Amino acid sequence: MLLDMEAVTKLSVKSEKSAVEEFLEKMKSILESEDFNMERDFVFQELRKKDEPEDPYTNVNTLLALNFDTSDVVKELKKLTVENYCESVVDNVAEGFNVFYVFGRRVKKRDVYIKVRLKRRVKTQNEFVFCISFHFARRPITVYPYKKRN
Repeated sequence: MLLDMEAVTKLSVKSEKSAVEEFLEKMKSILESEDFNMERDFVFQELRKKDEPEDPYTNVNTLLALNFDTSDVVKELKKLTVENYCESVVDNVAEGFNVFYVFGRRVKKRDVYIKVRLKRRVKTQNEFVFCISFHFARRPITVYPYKKRN
């Protein structure tokens, strides 16, 4: 049976709470490390091939609207908790079908969609944070499986 790779790209799953907590712990240990280096330890994909210049929901336009730069994105990533978790998305582009973790967070009274994962450098095997999405949510984010209910 052949896999439809486009369908796999969009495969959404709910990770176990412990897996999300472990991911957040690893990500924050990189971002909060004394020797953290923005150039080496953090990659933010500002533009994607399909981005339209006038689309307010792109990473670049969201940063402009928020008056943010990549250091502000890092600050927001450090604030993420398991309660901000929405879903996990399988990445069929990277070797090994790695998982992106998707979070939602209110930033300046707007819902921001955040998709991030850890990657390993081929030569050194050191991990770094790869953020592919940090943009205004196209629709309300309503699914937070680990959010405490009042």
